[in-house]
Amino acid sequence: MIARFAVWVGALLFTGCTTPQMRETAVTVSMAGPPVSAEQTGMAIFYRVPGTPGFFGAVDQQWSVLGREDRAAAAKVEEYAVRPCAPASPGVSGRREVIETIAAKAADHRIVIVNESHTVTRHRDTIRELLGALRPLGYTVYAAETFQNREDRPDPVEETATLPYPDVNSGTYTFEPVFGRALREAKRQGYRLAAYEETKRQEAPRGSDRLARMVARESAQAQNLAAILATMGPNEKLVVHVGYNHASEAPMPPTGERWMAARLKALTGLDPLTVSQTVCASDGGVPFLAELPSNQPPGLVDLVLSQPVARFDRSRPAWRGQAGDLAIDLPAELRERSGPLIIEAFRADEPFEAIPMDRLYIEPEEDIPLLLPPGRYKIRAIVPPVLGR
Repeated sequence: MIARFAVWVGALLFTGCTTPQMRETAVTVSMAGPPVSAEQTGMAIFYRVPGTPGFFGAVDQQWSVLGREDRAAAAKVEEYAVRPCAPASPGVSGRREVIETIAAKAADHRIVIVNESHTVTRHRDTIRELLGALRPLGYTVYAAETFQNREDRPDPVEETATLPYPDVNSGTYTFEPVFGRALREAKRQGYRLAAYEETKRQEAPRGSDRLARMVARESAQAQNLAAILATMGPNEKLVVHVGYNHASEAPMPPTGERWMAARLKALTGLDPLTVSQTVCASDGGVPFLAELPSNQPPGLVDLVLSQPVARFDRSRPAWRGQAGDLAIDLPAELRERSGPLIIEAFRADEPFEAIPMDRLYIEPEEDIPLLLPPGRYKIRAIVPPVLGR
């Protein structure tokens, strides 16, 4: 049945795609082979399925990694709830205008710090686009919270710096394909990738309370970013990709402690341009810059970007189709199995060590498409790990 899939898909999508004009708008795929077990990939932990015996971790984040943000939305309602904010004055709305406005303001800064939800993939795609807009302004280094920061040897993003594709071992959240596309864009634009996360030696002593651990981590991140800045030329600028409150410039209640952005500002004397995508969310429409709500600390961030709450078409984020991805149906041979599969789509000329362009968890009889930009791909099917034995 799997062999038939390789022929069936190839025949369906290659037929008639012979001219350069048609190839530019086509997705062509072929099967790399029969399904493999998650254990055979050497990274079974990343393929664990929420709800299975022995699962641990953040359910919503793992569903996002598996391409099922629809299930993430159901698992963690608050990340996908409407949090209305008033538009900023003058009004700035629409994806292109928002990106252009942020970039224009970034021209007067040396550091841009932009946050994300670790579940909402649209945030990562916005950062991907922002990387392209910032590069002509002298932004040359891209530092992401998720990059592995080693103490005893070069970081993974340094070891794989010359690869044209993002390596699957780059970090944790980078395993999610939309984050992988952001890394791909950073490489294409010529950014140097840099890790700044707290290292083991910088952690609070074992047994410390939550506040002490938070202070240690925020301080370490600021120190590590300051060290990265010290390696950069005087005209080079830095993009920092963070999660949630790390972008906060104002002390946060209830403790009044300062998060990373505030500490970096105090440590370096440089005022970063801070952008939050997690304060507001609109009920449909287009992205827009918003006023900081009155229930947030004054001066929390410089810019508030209100994204539309995710909507889903056939269980996939609708924004991806609007951004140019094409929906590629899976044949019955994969949908009618007795158990679930995880489907990954890699660029045809890249190894499985690359971060795939899409990943999709499907259960028997689910009719859910892959979402891919035009190009040639190879498909790998993975049998999810069996946990709890």
